[in-house]
Amino acid sequence: MFKQFIDKVSGGEWYLITSLWIFLVFFIIVGIMLIRSNKNHIAYMSRLPLTDEKND
Repeated sequence: MFKQFIDKVSGGEWYLITSLWIFLVFFIIVGIMLIRSNKNHIAYMSRLPLTDEKND
C-alpha cells in the first residue's frame, strides 16, 4: 500500500525522509525534556493518586 503511494507521488521519498526526521526530532526533544525535568515533581506526581491528603 505504501509503495503504491510512493510510486504515484512525485518526490515521494522526500515524504518518507521528512517524516522520519520529524519522528526522530520529536522523540529526541521528549527525551531531553525527560532528562532535564524536575525529579521531585515527577516523584510527587507518581505518588499523587495513592495519597489520602485532603486540602480542605
